[in-house]
Amino acid sequence: MWCGGAALGQQLEDEVRYEARDSIRYDLANQTVYLFGAATVNYQDIQLSADRIAFSFKNEIAEAFGAPDSAGTVVGKPSFTQGGHTIDADSIRYSFRSKEGLIREVRTQEQEAWVHASLSKRHANGEVHSKGGMLTTCDRPHPHYHFKVGRMMVIPDDKIVAGPAYMKIGKVPTPLAVPFGLFPNKKGGSSGLLIPVWGNNQNLGYFLLNGGWYMPFGQHVDQQLTGDIYSRGSWALKSVTRYKARYRYSGNLELNHSTLLTSDPEFPDFSRQRNFFINWRHVVDAKASLTDRFSASLNVGTSSNFTNNFNSSTNQYLSNTFQSNIGWTHLWPGKPYTLSVNALHRQNTIERSFSVTLPAVTFNLQRILPIQLLRPAAAAPRWYDQLAFNYTANFDNRLTTTEEHLYLENIGPLARQARNGIKHSAALTTTFKNRFFSLNPEFRVTDRMYFEQLRKTVFAEPDTTYTVTDTVPKFGAPLEWSTGAALTSKLYGTYFFFGEGLKAIRHTITPTVGFTYRPDNSTRIEGPFGTDGAIGSYSPYQIGIYGEPSAGESGSLNFGLIQNVEAKVRDRKAMADSTSSFNAAQEGEVTYKKIKLIDYLSLNASRDLLKDSLQWSNVGISTRTSLFNVVNINLNSSWDPYAVDSLGRRIDRSERSVSGALARMVYTNVAIGFDVKSKRYGQPVASSTNDRTVVNDSDPTKGAEVNFSMPWRLGVNYSYDVSRAYSAGTFTDTERQSVLFNGDVTVLKYWKLGVSSGYDLVAEDWTPTSLNLYWDLHCWEFNFNIIPLGERKSFMFRINVKASILRDLKYEQRKPYGNDRDLLY
Repeated sequence: MWCGGAALGQQLEDEVRYEARDSIRYDLANQTVYLFGAATVNYQDIQLSADRIAFSFKNEIAEAFGAPDSAGTVVGKPSFTQGGHTIDADSIRYSFRSKEGLIREVRTQEQEAWVHASLSKRHANGEVHSKGGMLTTCDRPHPHYHFKVGRMMVIPDDKIVAGPAYMKIGKVPTPLAVPFGLFPNKKGGSSGLLIPVWGNNQNLGYFLLNGGWYMPFGQHVDQQLTGDIYSRGSWALKSVTRYKARYRYSGNLELNHSTLLTSDPEFPDFSRQRNFFINWRHVVDAKASLTDRFSASLNVGTSSNFTNNFNSSTNQYLSNTFQSNIGWTHLWPGKPYTLSVNALHRQNTIERSFSVTLPAVTFNLQRILPIQLLRPAAAAPRWYDQLAFNYTANFDNRLTTTEEHLYLENIGPLARQARNGIKHSAALTTTFKNRFFSLNPEFRVTDRMYFEQLRKTVFAEPDTTYTVTDTVPKFGAPLEWSTGAALTSKLYGTYFFFGEGLKAIRHTITPTVGFTYRPDNSTRIEGPFGTDGAIGSYSPYQIGIYGEPSAGESGSLNFGLIQNVEAKVRDRKAMADSTSSFNAAQEGEVTYKKIKLIDYLSLNASRDLLKDSLQWSNVGISTRTSLFNVVNINLNSSWDPYAVDSLGRRIDRSERSVSGALARMVYTNVAIGFDVKSKRYGQPVASSTNDRTVVNDSDPTKGAEVNFSMPWRLGVNYSYDVSRAYSAGTFTDTERQSVLFNGDVTVLKYWKLGVSSGYDLVAEDWTPTSLNLYWDLHCWEFNFNIIPLGERKSFMFRINVKASILRDLKYEQRKPYGNDRDLLY
């Protein structure tokens, strides 16, 4: 390696250093040095490298070019790098004094764009003016597509300006031409126009969808404003704002408004429907504060916003419940208590109901051991040292109303309809353990505080009696308490087998028995409150948001039994799990692994000893397991040990004494599912040297990822549940039974076909079905999505450039089909 350096002339501010792998030759007469073989010239942040470089000391100019190898191929072509930006070319002539250069056959990357030019001149301010070139986002030496331009100017960290240009696919010219072009060339994005999708709808007319403007505000905030317009008067606006501060917070705010006109104003079936929807997500980084947490999840709007919106996703269209939670939590470091303030919202779009809680305040004292906090450190431990105490206080102000009552002029009356209250909940618990049992006694108390009560007044007249119900401002604090204890043990049984296939089976049984006592905390008042003076009862606190205290004394004996069964079998893949002694890693030369035969099997029931009849509750059975670690099975069932009369009411006779059966089935649910993948899951698809492994959106409107490393995947879920009602000696079953499936398959190297569907076996109809085809075209992508069934029967076709600077270079079409009328957009 030959190297040298010199501070040349008086124009340069720093030393120019040069080196070459093969040799360096000096021409003192012409004050020129010639560098041969992997030559490099460095000046400040500039590096010029090539197989051949000639550097003039007199003019401070470097000329770089490649050299042919033994096969005649030019190798070691020049590369110019400054500030992390690299220019590749056939030859470069650069002046270190004027900082200008002349470049032939340049090829360089500007953000997401690749620039090719026959002849370019680089100016001292970094601008590059080119003649006879092309612009593309394809990184191949011979790009799949490009814009052929006559002249072009690249302004660093600003934009690329091109003269008249036309598009070529490969070597084939297309009629797509522009008189000039402006392409963003800024890090982090730049503002620009969002090209809309066009089409026609039978009901709404011709339309333009999702057209608008994108604007970044610095490095932390950007905004997208889009709109839809229809030739028959309907329109929509949408604003999406994203923000992010590293290590502090991130989120997005989406505002939607639409006005939908059906028919013409002159016709009687004309209607105007205005909708809005607000979606806000805000997350605070855990590192931002040790004491305060703020988060927001807001989903609120009109009930019909997504029902007639063709731009909505299938999940949005099918959702009938929206919930919101905006909350702040304060932590005291080193202290066991927290304070939370939330604003809650729940909305049902079918019933058009709203429930808003503002505020919802919670103070929580986590489990503490007060005796240990007060006991001197040197004192001997006592049995009562493990007494634990926890406490929670809630204040809620809740309004329940319907959508038609929500308007500005009605805010005052709605505020007066809100219900509020305070609830205190405390528990005192402890644990006693020995080798065989664990005893957990507890004492719980709940105090509800209300500022309004229900009052019923009976008025008697000569020919009638009637009751007037009022809500009166009056403070009340009904107290409720209960106490109990639970005894738990754990039994193990292991069965060993000879041979190398099945080594052992372990059966684990966890029995639980407990007793809970609750006194009669009833606050109900009896009187002639029924129709025509009939005796009835009510509680002044039944209108409270936390309900009324429990009525009736109860002494409940609770039983529970949990089981699981595991086996240790030979691991034929020699992959042992050595996490426990039962799951031993290796015995001799045979490796074993643990598998679950029954993951969970529970049986629970209770008996209220203080009831005069019908003391037993329903018996609950629940189990889950996984067959071959592939098929997941879940079962839940409820059985009633009592018989019923002719009206279907429980009577104080056992079912066994009436029908001979141990119990009556009330409800059963069975769920079976599996998700299988091909053996090549996780292995990358083989590609050539110039191929990029591209993983992008399978459907840009849905945001689902494509995984080309998995040739196929299939998920199937079967669900069956039945509720049984008894009457007049017979029963009636209400059944729901369906099969849902989804999957995808890599048809060709870069083709992926996906499907999501299902079948309702009771209704004998298909569930929402979607088919999607994605084709990775390297620098382009192709999407075809079709919904072949149901009210949203439609298709979407799209082909577009992947790079964001030319994302609007696309052809897209969305259209309903096959219905008597088109879907509403």
